[in-house]
Amino acid sequence: MALFGRKNGRSLFGKRKDTEPKKPERHELVDIPIDSMIELSDIITYEETGDTSHAFKLVIRKKYEGNSLRRYMYHIRDAEEEVVLGVDHVAGTADEYEISRWIVDDECELGDPLPDYMTLYFPDPDNEEDIAVEYSRQDIVPATLTVTDAEGEEKFDVELHEYANAEDEFMSIELCGDWLTFYTGVLITRSDIEIYPAMVPQSGSK
Repeated sequence: MALFGRKNGRSLFGKRKDTEPKKPERHELVDIPIDSMIELSDIITYEETGDTSHAFKLVIRKKYEGNSLRRYMYHIRDAEEEVVLGVDHVAGTADEYEISRWIVDDECELGDPLPDYMTLYFPDPDNEEDIAVEYSRQDIVPATLTVTDAEGEEKFDVELHEYANAEDEFMSIELCGDWLTFYTGVLITRSDIEIYPAMVPQSGSK
């Protein structure tokens, strides 16, 4: 005699979801929704705003995918300025990320090929002369760029030219066609960030 609810020793009422592969949960730093609020409390933010923390709204998300590269550049704004929060997946790990704070230092058309060494000049608050900082190129990485904003998303083929200086400050130059975008930045920590994700409408809901 068969046991109630069983056939050949197996349950007839087993939960189907237990046999289906589970979709991995999205990491909190990955694909942050547009219109989310991101609060920064790193040293640079403190020096610029005078506040211990400052909130920005996410307006553009850039995702770069290439060989051993998965990077997100979140363009966040308040009423006066735009900064960029960078999130880089650490290659060879499941869910480790490096976090950085950038500004868009320049945007221009490509003239001569990018050199191995570049010098940038930054204003010196204590002197009339600018401070010269030399960056050396570390790598060139072809990537697919997905740009998402409130209007939708677009994909581009790009090259990322990665530079660093002696003070562990970074420059990443995005080459898209003949257009260059210069990002300069530094590493920050996870404790410097608080994320308040925007609600994303559920697809297919009535």
